[in-house]
Amino acid sequence: MKRKNALSLLAVATAIFAMTGCSNLGKDEKVTMTYNHASARENLMATNWYQTSGEARALYIQGYNVATERLKTYLKTPHKKPYSIVLDLDETVIDNSPYQAENILRGESFSSKTWNDWVNMKSAKAVPGAKEFLQFADKNGVKIFYISDRDDTQLEATIENLKAEGIPVQSKDNVLLKTKDDKSGKVNRREYVKKHTDLIMLFGDNLSDFDVFSSSSIDERNNRVDELQKEFGDKFILFPNPMYGAFEKAIYSGKFPATDKEKTEVRINHLRSYEKL
Repeated sequence: MKRKNALSLLAVATAIFAMTGCSNLGKDEKVTMTYNHASARENLMATNWYQTSGEARALYIQGYNVATERLKTYLKTPHKKPYSIVLDLDETVIDNSPYQAENILRGESFSSKTWNDWVNMKSAKAVPGAKEFLQFADKNGVKIFYISDRDDTQLEATIENLKAEGIPVQSKDNVLLKTKDDKSGKVNRREYVKKHTDLIMLFGDNLSDFDVFSSSSIDERNNRVDELQKEFGDKFILFPNPMYGAFEKAIYSGKFPATDKEKTEVRINHLRSYEKL
């Protein structure tokens, strides 16, 4: 079994190398790739899909179309507290896939330093449908809150980026980024919004943008989705993101492996081939 896994890893690394512009290599030539480069390039097709596919674009448009119709229905109903919506930022309102692409080309994984460099470039573009929907919500008096796990030191750069894209920012207090003291994930920030407004919809690319979900158990995450299935497309609007997220941490049972070699091995072992059916 160990020999089979080792051969599989070599095949994956060689195939990835071939897909990235080295097709002129002879069939018998050997390719050497470090595990950190191989791990980074495993994100290649996911990022290609996110950046180029009409399907990804259509899913964003679909999600914001559904949200627009739901909001129109809510606006016809009298309410005591102001209506509010909560949105994640990254891959929900703005597109950070250029950061993922840069990591692939450099053979690197996420780091706080390079991510901070990207955030401070203030170059993320609005995802399809986001600007139009949010401007509609803003014009109709809906309170818009952005709850993101960006570091709170990135607040000014984040707001400048949003405004440059025509995304409404009603107040600095409506952009709730992560502080060092917040150990609740996004729970406390959502509760703050619920306390002061009538929260009618949540938007995100990760299940934790909506409710408390396990990050250590694939089965628990899927079971919780089944429990909340009526909320999706109604109160919860979910967007596509195959590039990163809590789903990956769940593959590792809640703890990221120490090395890229171990990451690759775990990823391969979680594949369900037809021989395992």
